[in-house]
Amino acid sequence: MFKSELDISSKRFESDLSNFLTLKQSVDEEVVASVTKILKEVSSRGDSALIELTKKFDDHMLESFFLSQDEINASFKNVNKEVVTALEVAFENIIQFHSKCRDSLNLEPIDSEISRTFRPIRSALLYIPGGKASYPSSVLMAAGPAIACQVKDLFLTTPSIDGVVNDLTIAAAKIAGIEKVAKLGGAQAVAAFSYGTESIPKVDKIVGPGNAYVAEAKRQLFGTVGIDSIAGPSEIIVLANETSSPEIVAWDLMAQAEHDQDASSILICNSNEVIEQIKQIIENELPKLERAKIIKSSFTNNGLIIKVESLEQSIEIINRFSPEHLHLAFDGNEIDPNDLIAGIVLLGSDSAVSFSDYVLGPSHILPTNGSSRYSSPLSVEDFIVSSTKVNMQIQNEKIKFNELIDNTSLIARAEGLTAHAIAVEKRKKH
Repeated sequence: MFKSELDISSKRFESDLSNFLTLKQSVDEEVVASVTKILKEVSSRGDSALIELTKKFDDHMLESFFLSQDEINASFKNVNKEVVTALEVAFENIIQFHSKCRDSLNLEPIDSEISRTFRPIRSALLYIPGGKASYPSSVLMAAGPAIACQVKDLFLTTPSIDGVVNDLTIAAAKIAGIEKVAKLGGAQAVAAFSYGTESIPKVDKIVGPGNAYVAEAKRQLFGTVGIDSIAGPSEIIVLANETSSPEIVAWDLMAQAEHDQDASSILICNSNEVIEQIKQIIENELPKLERAKIIKSSFTNNGLIIKVESLEQSIEIINRFSPEHLHLAFDGNEIDPNDLIAGIVLLGSDSAVSFSDYVLGPSHILPTNGSSRYSSPLSVEDFIVSSTKVNMQIQNEKIKFNELIDNTSLIARAEGLTAHAIAVEKRKKH
């Protein structure tokens, strides 16, 4: 069922692992070309292009770009009250976590002459997928850090498939206090809020997960608009040993795979017995699940089992993947989690990924496809920008001031920038 099963003791292990990583990180040129065309259409024709593209991809004619307050209220009423309560509890945890993160930042001036000032960005778009499933949790996870930072203009967009917007998504938006909800999806939505159109405002930053077309649009538009990251399909590595519960591991792998057929579920284990038990549980339980077809496709397309001889061997492998989620599915300290690179590290058998996906507080919008090496989960830092302020008027030590001038002049003249040198030399105190 899994795409590949590798054994670290095999002579082909290195080449097989490299091939798997290469395929996982490859770029679909058809997606690139399609997105490039969409961006040009939206840039040149604005609203009319959005209407045509929505008809083409989502199979309905847009009569308005944003949901009315009545439509938002109607969606909210359609959602089970117990689900609403659960979402409210989750959002409370999310806001609490990100408010603490904001308060922990050192936002005080460094000194009187040179200081950094911080402010929230003015506007942001939360992109929320709406194709294969509903993602109210992503609404809350994207909105939490933005609201904690007091972003003034907060927009949400989500596809309206066949003219229908997902009730759960809209209910989550209402819980988060987001009133500006657009009925747009795909690369065209990203383009609209990046360029601005007759009806859609240009925003400072776009955050949130999406399919390959959304990710490619964010990649191409970075610079025109700020982005959080270029998200790929969801992924998990579960590290297990002979003490791990095969049942728990099997369900964690299936939970990840049910996102979509492009999701990647990877098991690393030092026990053949545990590996076989996990495979058997998956085989037995998978046919009973609503999204069995998607899970099976995910395993077939991107599933991987790696047999190691010791847990220590897994560290290098994990860090080569630098996965979105990493679950150490055993209780103990055999491995130092500080040695591991991942968007989120879940320690111990009870630390299910599902907790972090929904209710714990930290955002589940995480770096994917190896980008944990250089990027971080969505957080308050994504919605705060800084600038530096310099005030030399209060520099009252003449000797120190003139020394700054002399050193500046020497460096500027060394670079051949004479005007730079003269500009400070004219300020010398006598």
